[in-house]
Amino acid sequence: MKKALVLSCILALPVLAQMKPATPAPGTARPAPAGRAPLSVPGARSNTAPTFARISIDDAVKLQKAGKAVFVDVRSNEQFSYGHIKGSLSLPGSQLIRRFNEVTPGKTVITYCACTAEQSSGRAAADLMGHGVKNVFALKGGWTEWRDRGLPTAVGPK
Repeated sequence: MKKALVLSCILALPVLAQMKPATPAPGTARPAPAGRAPLSVPGARSNTAPTFARISIDDAVKLQKAGKAVFVDVRSNEQFSYGHIKGSLSLPGSQLIRRFNEVTPGKTVITYCACTAEQSSGRAAADLMGHGVKNVFALKGGWTEWRDRGLPTAVGPK
């Protein structure tokens, strides 16, 4: 009996060695079965970074002076009140899509946040582009670099 069990295990090893693991390795996505679309979960974030265009402060200033751009501050209302780009709108990221009708139509939209890596402003730009808004850019360097360069700022809720 033991010999038969050992022999069947030995014979099964080559078959088991060719089998693929049932779960993907950490950090990899499981492909959808043939003929079926992958599941989509509302509100879920993907592991891929959103794609969005960036604009330099110099180019943003030129557009602003020409009256062709509107700045959208995606930080919280409290952060906005402590200091913001003069003339910008406060549309926190959580309210951006719902309140986007407050943005003057036909202008280039330049989102900005406090970080120099354009994380929140980049997410906002990608969200707007995903909703069909054209000419959207995230400001390189954000609020911090704008302020540090001594460009026009304002404080307060407006």
